Amino acid sequence: MELNQIPRSIFKQRPPPLWYVTNGELTVGPVVTGLLIRGVEAGRVPDFCQVSPFHGDWRSLTAVREIAALTSKTLGSAPTQEQLLEWTRPVERIKDECELSHTVTWLSLIATGAESAMFHYRGRNQRQLITRSVIGPVSNERLGYVLEENDLVLRAARKGRPVLGPPYGPTEDALAIRFATSRGGVGAVAMIPIFIGEQLTAMLELSRPGHAFRRTDLQRAERIAQRAVRPRAN
Repeated sequence: MELNQIPRSIFKQRPPPLWYVTNGELTVGPVVTGLLIRGVEAGRVPDFCQVSPFHGDWRSLTAVREIAALTSKTLGSAPTQEQLLEWTRPVERIKDECELSHTVTWLSLIATGAESAMFHYRGRNQRQLITRSVIGPVSNERLGYVLEENDLVLRAARKGRPVLGPPYGPTEDALAIRFATSRGGVGAVAMIPIFIGEQLTAMLELSRPGHAFRRTDLQRAERIAQRAVRPRAN
């Protein structure tokens, strides 16, 4: 029977970002991202416009990730709920821990647009987190590595605190060091702790050379990992 333990999310729901839009003469806003996208799709917002997040600096229109996805063939739009469910179907059939870890890591790369990822998993009858999967331009020497108790990133995970950088501090620096061999350098890092009930069961770590990860990206990856490691029926 299914164990009475429910994965808990460490991400709190936040209101959507708001944007001001200007063509150099007229400024409108604030508007939510969805309305901004519809304006671009309808041609009402020309590509030379600039945008500013609420209380932020002005930037090009394509600096908004969702807008860049519309205007570049190399980027895909955010996954739909149907796509997310389809991606997570394979983990339901996996029993081997190594294959499970590799599948979670690969799916998380797709869901977040990360360049590199690591998955640390406690596994059955284990008390420590072990690096089970490494994907991307990062050293495979970390495979099988047991995370030490004084590891700054692990200590943050045990407190249920995700790590997001930039901005950088000691914990973010410690996470960036893991990805130091990435081709494009480390621009953004993220760590997502995965809990089953009150027990830390896994950690998913991500890196990419570009812009910072958004919490919506990490929420998708968190759901993938939780679905994989949650207790199964015997």
